[in-house]
Amino acid sequence: MPRLTPAPMRTSTKAAFLVALTVLAYLPAFRNGFIWDDDAWLMHNRTLEGLNGLYRLWFDLLALQQYYPITGTAFWIQYQLWGFHPFGYHAVNVALHTLNAVLFWLVLRKLGLRGSWFAAAVFALHPVMVESVAWVTEIKNLLSTAFFLGSVLAYLNFENLETRDLLRRGNWFVLSLLFFICALLSKSVTCSLPVVLAILIWWKRERIRPADFRPLLPYFLVGLPMGLLTAWLEVHHVGAAGAFFDLEFYQRCIVAGRAILFYFFKLVWPNDLTFIYPRWEVTSLWLLLVPAFVALCLLALWFLRKTIGKGPFAAAAFFIVTLGPILGFFNGYAFQFSFVADHWQYLSSLGVIALASAFPNVLSGVSRHVRNAALGFVLFVLALLTARQCFIYKSEDTVWRDALLKNPNCWLAHNNLGVNLMEGGSSGGAEEHFRAAVRLNSSFYQAENNLGEVLLARNQVEEAARHIDRSIEIKPTYARSHWNKALILAQRAKCDEAYEIVDQGLQQRPIYLAGVNAFAWLLATSPDERVRKPHGAEELARRCCEATRYANPRFLDTLAAAYANQNEFDRAAETASKAVDHAVRLGQATFACEITRRLELYKAGRAYLSFRR
Repeated sequence: MPRLTPAPMRTSTKAAFLVALTVLAYLPAFRNGFIWDDDAWLMHNRTLEGLNGLYRLWFDLLALQQYYPITGTAFWIQYQLWGFHPFGYHAVNVALHTLNAVLFWLVLRKLGLRGSWFAAAVFALHPVMVESVAWVTEIKNLLSTAFFLGSVLAYLNFENLETRDLLRRGNWFVLSLLFFICALLSKSVTCSLPVVLAILIWWKRERIRPADFRPLLPYFLVGLPMGLLTAWLEVHHVGAAGAFFDLEFYQRCIVAGRAILFYFFKLVWPNDLTFIYPRWEVTSLWLLLVPAFVALCLLALWFLRKTIGKGPFAAAAFFIVTLGPILGFFNGYAFQFSFVADHWQYLSSLGVIALASAFPNVLSGVSRHVRNAALGFVLFVLALLTARQCFIYKSEDTVWRDALLKNPNCWLAHNNLGVNLMEGGSSGGAEEHFRAAVRLNSSFYQAENNLGEVLLARNQVEEAARHIDRSIEIKPTYARSHWNKALILAQRAKCDEAYEIVDQGLQQRPIYLAGVNAFAWLLATSPDERVRKPHGAEELARRCCEATRYANPRFLDTLAAAYANQNEFDRAAETASKAVDHAVRLGQATFACEITRRLELYKAGRAYLSFRR
């Protein structure tokens, strides 16, 4: 009796299996919270409020850190649906990453690669992608890649149709161009798409003709200005300027060469992945050997194209071209911390991972069961690594502790972990990390200020004043230090000088709400009757609460204290209860306990008096 050969899985079944694998690997991410700059895109983002905010996202270049209106709109829609509950945002990110894996599979299949599903699964389950998926802010990576792949897929359909079928070709071309524009409006790093399309055309054919570039002209005309706009905003709006960015051209070449190798090896061997990698020293001239080596490798792939095929060169060209905007030739704000980051290679990784489609063919000589077992083992290991990596992004605390474990000299991680500890009530641990940050970076004005704040909270006013003054000396325009200066003056009963600084601070845009709240807390709870002014504290605290839609537990806590010191104990208790709820939701258990102790005072008809929070 002849042996029956199992029928190949249908496309829909393969897609469903890919989706299931991806969601399963990312299950830990659904329980994660917000990290780092998520608050800038969400809690402190006034454009999320109403239709006026939506209008600004599209017609105000400076409404966000970058002009990414589709990304902003995605946040706007999600805020209307589930507010500040992180589960919804993480679910959307996982869904988008899953969509990207399916689109990647369809693109590779359209290109005729036999192992396309396996390559898509490697992309879906690779731990390097976790940073883009488990970090809410990086929805811009996920959205832009989805539109990028959609544009490529539509363009391939345009290319594959007969010339005489003008209507259908035109429809696919318009759809591709529309997707490209959407990709740019999600994140402009996708401006490399026309070059990518040229690479794919060259790979598919024996040669590329001048006529092949004519349809790509609109892509260049749209992509180039958007890329240049982003580069300009990064310097003049985001702040990618100063000593950290003053690199000579040869140093930028070194950064580019090292980054290309770094990203490649992280894809091949994803070990010691972390949020902030060490920032390289790029002053030695001998390091120019690194970009020279990269160039030689690319040249070797070119000359070997007739022996090993054009695929490796095309994949390498895709990889380098899509990395181009973040290789160091243009300033990026985060370059002051590190020249590389996992989320910067989310799109470009597709080039290297596409080569994984050849892996099933390499094993074609072995039995089907052995081959499937080997491929399954690779995917299983990647899925485990991805699930483990998701736990690193669970909270601010886990992110920064992991960064310091793998990069002990990361002054940013020391500072941000210190902030997290200070907000959690551990001033001793916070002070240790702030001092480390100042030691590692003597021009780090935020850490100087934060050290001053933690000392001020412990009533070490003289030393606090020295660090606050040092912060102002380094960065005279840093509003937070001036608000802390006002606190010090008020605590010394120099109220007129303090109010002068406060009045100036209230005129600035945007208003530094944490500074307003800190001053309001002093006015509400100071034991010194010369300083305590609960009515003024209520006015300032209410301003902070309105600006954050009554969702910030610290601002609500201050407002409750102001009510209590005006003998409005019922309102104080109600407001403090809301503060506890929000603190618990944000994972601030220690702070929630502090508020609860004050809540018991209010219920007993007693106010809270103490400058030290």
